[in-house]
Amino acid sequence: MINKNVCPNCGQLYDTDLEKCPLCGAAAQVLEPDAPVQRRRITEAERRQRRVDRKEAEQEARIRKKNDKIMQDAEEERLLKEAADRRKEEKRLKKEAKRAAKQGREESGSEVPVTRAGITGTPAPDRMTRRPTIEEQYAVRDNSRVPRFFLVLSFLLLLATLVIGGTYLLWKTGKMNLKIYDDLFAKHHQTTQEAGADAEPVETEADPTYTVDPTAEQQPCQALKLTEAEIVLDHANQTKQIGLETVPNPTTDAKIFVSADESIAKVSAAGLVTSVAPGTTVVTVTCGSQSVECKIVCDFEADPDASSSDVDVDELILNYPDNDMTFFNPGESTTLTITNIPSGTHVDWSSQDESIATINENGLITAVGNGTTKVVGKVGSKTVECWVRCHFPEEENP
Repeated sequence: MINKNVCPNCGQLYDTDLEKCPLCGAAAQVLEPDAPVQRRRITEAERRQRRVDRKEAEQEARIRKKNDKIMQDAEEERLLKEAADRRKEEKRLKKEAKRAAKQGREESGSEVPVTRAGITGTPAPDRMTRRPTIEEQYAVRDNSRVPRFFLVLSFLLLLATLVIGGTYLLWKTGKMNLKIYDDLFAKHHQTTQEAGADAEPVETEADPTYTVDPTAEQQPCQALKLTEAEIVLDHANQTKQIGLETVPNPTTDAKIFVSADESIAKVSAAGLVTSVAPGTTVVTVTCGSQSVECKIVCDFEADPDASSSDVDVDELILNYPDNDMTFFNPGESTTLTITNIPSGTHVDWSSQDESIATINENGLITAVGNGTTKVVGKVGSKTVECWVRCHFPEEENP
């Protein structure tokens, strides 16, 4: 309220410039200003005393808080102990009640009803009329917690998995050389090669022209017959299965299919013929000491506009899965081929680092030195890449 007076008679507010109240006409009441309060400056001794008093008050507050904490912990411990004692007492009473009930049944031959508190006649406490105490709630929580050793064990297993997986990924990409992985995969590679050398050739696809009698005793092949002596294919990349009948069926001898001219027709290990170019060729089938010949006629005209430098495929596919191979010894070699192009198609092979691995015009890769490089195959405008990793064991100094 600025520049306003209050009438002592009616309580009306009016400006200080007026000499009377406009409502009741009472004279304005002039209030004298209060005398200024004289403030006294405190001395240095009083200031020190105030600091001492403040420190003592803070120390007393800390002591009081500590004592309250001690009393609270003691009270919680006492409540937990009482709850544990109460549970023990309930278990004891329950055992005594069961023992008394059993003894009563043995003596009278009838069952005696037993309450939670004990023998019949003693009222059981109504636990639905009160809420569980704090110590009972804490006891339930403690029983439902996961053991700490299980959490620690799970964390260690997760950490070990991450470490092993990370180091293997770095070794696989060639960013880290680890002797333990080199030795491990070298032994696995050697075992796989030995197993592949000792294994007998097996057919990858079943022959649909005959049925196998699982109860028949298998014997060497005594007779071999074609279901079709001649197969005619009327367009490029057409496939057809060579039908065979053997005596006995089945036989212990494996069937071997060989094409006389793969530039005209190719044949798989299971006898599936694929046309490549116009012409006539012969596929020889051998089973033990028996052999027959199947005439293959590719009766279609070659496309004069087709370029031999390009192929009609969306993507070039290598004979190695994931386009990745690993050598463990210097001088190791293997042949890299593209499986989804016609036989005889020229492929330009090249190696990005010939100090690690070399490749010739026929796709023969040879390991040279430790490291990781990439070989590239190009057919027309299409290319395919394959990672080559050389992890040789370190030479031991004499």
